[in-house]
Amino acid sequence: MKQELISIIVLAYNAEKYIKECLESICKQTYQNLEILVILDGCTDKTKSIVQRFVKKDNRIRVLSHENKGTCYCRIEGYENANGTYIMYVDSDDWIEKNMVEVMYQNLLEYEVDIVHCQYKRQKEKEIKIPKNILNRNVKMNVEEYEPQFFDLLYHTQNCNSICRQLICKKIMSEITKVNPNLLYNEDLACNLVIYKEMKSILFIPDELYVYRKNMGGITKSIEVEWIRKKIRDMCQVHYTLYNAVSDFGIKDKKRYKGFAVIQMLYQLTYLFYQLKQTKKYTKFELLAYMESICHQKEVKEMLDYLRKNPDHVSLKEMGISTYHTATFLLKEKYKVLYHYYQWIYTMVLMVERKFEK
Repeated sequence: MKQELISIIVLAYNAEKYIKECLESICKQTYQNLEILVILDGCTDKTKSIVQRFVKKDNRIRVLSHENKGTCYCRIEGYENANGTYIMYVDSDDWIEKNMVEVMYQNLLEYEVDIVHCQYKRQKEKEIKIPKNILNRNVKMNVEEYEPQFFDLLYHTQNCNSICRQLICKKIMSEITKVNPNLLYNEDLACNLVIYKEMKSILFIPDELYVYRKNMGGITKSIEVEWIRKKIRDMCQVHYTLYNAVSDFGIKDKKRYKGFAVIQMLYQLTYLFYQLKQTKKYTKFELLAYMESICHQKEVKEMLDYLRKNPDHVSLKEMGISTYHTATFLLKEKYKVLYHYYQWIYTMVLMVERKFEK
């Protein structure tokens, strides 16, 4: 079988604890015709020296290095510098099963699709857990069948929120260069949305081939005030794109995907606003004023107004996003998130809605 060149793009930001295991899992792949492109995004620890040791042993590895510019910038940079016919992203604190590339590539050829999407495992310290898999067989979706099959996954779950664990034909990725490179939060979803608009078919396979590591030191885990505010801005921007994608994809929206996009935004906004409160940098009055400013942003106002005009459009009972995630937060925070949803988000939305009505 002819082995076409596949580019694996590894993003690394101060990943000295995990980069070795990540690169070992890639270099030892059963599929050998790889280009391994490592992007060092402003690393200040020993990540670069560890990567250089791999470069000396494996001539398939190329390195790009620059000041810290963020994940989305590096996703785009990786695409622009990749020479492969197909592209796969792996984050430096994760690792992949030794047959991941081979399994994904064989499925891509067999089913003749633009993207193959696998399932995943999670690692916390030495323990590996397999989340409940929504698939038990291969499922191919052609462009004519996206509604509701594919869109249920995109809007009702978080299954399509990560750009990792996908093997993607490079020829359908050109629009990724139009994504805002400054996004630091939900940037993978933003990239996926422009890629999905170009694909003609996608295959979901049940194999758990990608392993996410729970890394509390990553950039998206920062609790600094400015980072949280940046996350809020990015999250609202990306979910507005998700909201508008209903029209961009030409969805009839009988299953109320727009409402799910708004609810997902409010769900994430709840947790981010709770994080902001935990910094203890704001008084209650200042937090309410900030929340009001967020709700008055044109995009957010439009989404809230949509939900207000369609009060029965999405019920919490229908929310596939997740009883699981909601329950996880409630258990961990001992009902604090629910309390703050009511105190800050729900109350604030009602206040803003009343102003809209005047």
